[in-house]
Amino acid sequence: MGMLSKGEMNAYDMLKMIEKMNMKYWFPIGATTLYETCLRLEKKNYIENTGESDKKAIYHITKSGLAELKSSICALFERVDFDSVWFCLAVMYSGVLSKKELEREISIRSKILDEYEKGTMANKEIMLKENVTYIEVCAIDRMIQIIRMEKETLKRFAENQYKVIDQA
Repeated sequence: MGMLSKGEMNAYDMLKMIEKMNMKYWFPIGATTLYETCLRLEKKNYIENTGESDKKAIYHITKSGLAELKSSICALFERVDFDSVWFCLAVMYSGVLSKKELEREISIRSKILDEYEKGTMANKEIMLKENVTYIEVCAIDRMIQIIRMEKETLKRFAENQYKVIDQA
């Protein structure tokens, strides 16, 4: 739905965009999965076929699809896990959010990341006091690196996003 928020497309064009953006490394999306997803989204009235081509279904996002996309993006901003793919998707399609919605989500994500970093650092300190090996701590270090990277990305994103919004 994020791709369709930028304009009408057929499933083949969506697949080409996924390939062009190297999203296959984020998670594998094959043609069958994409076509089935389009059909499911169409049944939920999130997207609809414009009927403009008799050879290929050309889809556009509906009002309910846009509302669902916004809700999904907000949920992704508020989701923290070991995989930064979800954050990347939230940022990539955050253009559908209003300035107020985006500011809210950036604030929520910042607070979540701060809390997550604090808890993770406390956990690491406990482990180090117990003289555990680095093998036992390396996953914690990875989480801390991801948190810090996302905090920096979120800061730069907010600064640049606001510049774009203010210029509009």
